Amino acid sequence: MKEVPQVEVGQRFQSIGTITGAPAFIYEVQAVFTSKVDQLPYVRLVAIDDKTQMKSVASSILLNRRHFVPVNGPLASKSTH
Repeated sequence: MKEVPQVEVGQRFQSIGTITGAPAFIYEVQAVFTSKVDQLPYVRLVAIDDKTQMKSVASSILLNRRHFVPVNGPLASKSTH
């Protein structure tokens, strides 16, 4: 069975631009929670450069390298190429 990486508060991820495919903004995980609506794990992200910019996304989206890439830590050292 494939091991699913765990997302933790404090980890940083860089979003990938939807049009250019280039790295865009860097976010830090502020909270990890389970949705009461669909019972799936979600994360609350805050932009490093502007703490007023926050978003919540499903953990599976955060771990999908087409949308976000880890900036540092154990997830960043694992290559999917």
